[in-house]
Amino acid sequence: MIWEIDDHAPVIEGLDAHGRPDPAYAASLGLLPARVGSRVLAALLEWLVAALIALPAILVLTPVLVDAISGRFDAEQFFGRDDLVWVIVAVAISQGLMIAYILVQLILHGRKGVTLGKAICGIRSVNVRTLERPGFWRGAVVRYLVAYASLIIPLVGPLLVVALSPLFDIERRRRGWLDLAAATWFVDIRRGLNPYDQKRMRIARKRVKTPEHEEKAPLPSLATPVDRDAPAEYVPSARLSGGVIGAHRSSSTPGAPAVDAPAAASMVSAVPPSLATAAQSASAVQAAAHALAPASVSPSVQAAAPATFAPPAPEQAARVPPVPAQAAPVPPVRKESAAASPPAVEARPAASAAEAGGSGVRAVLVLDNGDRIEVRGTTLFGRSPSAAAGEGGADLVRVFDDTRSVSKTHIAIMPARRGVFVVDRASTNGSAIVRRGSETALVAGHPAELQRGDVVRFGDRTLQVEWL
Repeated sequence: MIWEIDDHAPVIEGLDAHGRPDPAYAASLGLLPARVGSRVLAALLEWLVAALIALPAILVLTPVLVDAISGRFDAEQFFGRDDLVWVIVAVAISQGLMIAYILVQLILHGRKGVTLGKAICGIRSVNVRTLERPGFWRGAVVRYLVAYASLIIPLVGPLLVVALSPLFDIERRRRGWLDLAAATWFVDIRRGLNPYDQKRMRIARKRVKTPEHEEKAPLPSLATPVDRDAPAEYVPSARLSGGVIGAHRSSSTPGAPAVDAPAAASMVSAVPPSLATAAQSASAVQAAAHALAPASVSPSVQAAAPATFAPPAPEQAARVPPVPAQAAPVPPVRKESAAASPPAVEARPAASAAEAGGSGVRAVLVLDNGDRIEVRGTTLFGRSPSAAAGEGGADLVRVFDDTRSVSKTHIAIMPARRGVFVVDRASTNGSAIVRRGSETALVAGHPAELQRGDVVRFGDRTLQVEWL
């Protein structure tokens, strides 16, 4: 048995394969390097404050240093001065304030990445590897030792170390010699992300680590357009008797006329009950209901229609002339749904354009292999199509595709009152309409109206609209 011991070693994000900090990772978080002008201004402000603190000692000790350099310094005369006590107090106060100022600067820089000048100029210092606080010893002490060592060469040393060295950074992150020695990096919090804002920094790291999901196509709007001629994003194929938008249910009777459910119900209810006896009335109503109601009328409406007729009174039946014999009741049309139908319907032979006009066929489509498809209602094309909720009466057409460029349910052809529409069903390889040599890609979920002669490309397969 092998035991694994977790040494709780911190995982540093943003390092390349060689363990070096990756500038692209810091840029993806939103960290921007501080400008050279801002850094120079921050350093000048800190040195100016230090000079003001040391000003009393400078005023007192400057004449003494001049005399010592010129050889005119007299120790007995100096210690015999009446204001010697005030000279010593001024020098002591200046040195004490200078030591306190330097310590505060070191502590703030090591723990918060900020000093007096950096706070004024909107700059923060971070560790170049971890993008966190730089640390007290290397990030602050080593940096200030190198900075004060540059004062050995007046003016030239600080100008070269502080102002000019960031211009020679090969990573173009504006890191100078002080930053290389202290492993620090100055960032601009006014234009970019503040690395000491823990909440925003955590969100930025999580956003970079977790890939964003691909934006899905928006669903079509169900709102009715305000303008009369404006195209609607969603075109319902038909309305059921309950007023609920649903898929169109095709009729299997080839010669039956297309009659809306409300019109059929009104025509059935318009038959007066006084024209026949009770038995004749029931048979006539049943025949009218089956002859006039299309497949879109629900079974509950067909069953409830005969019950609306009451048998006439005996005296009314005596005065009514005999009614001719009615035709035999038409057997109810059997509705085929996606659940009861086979898993897929192969291409069925289509009637001619002249015959299709009177058989309820809304369109005739020709696949690229020569198969002709009649479209009477919602027709789904795909490698293994399946009807969604509300599409119980949809016809399923299986399209064989060896390259698997066609999705399981790729497109839907939907007849509507204004024409015939094609809808891409969020397919993998997309669909398009080729019309007069111009190809227009379909947006998933948005119906597009078809015209005669159009070619619909779905995957590597195509179909042509032969008749509408």
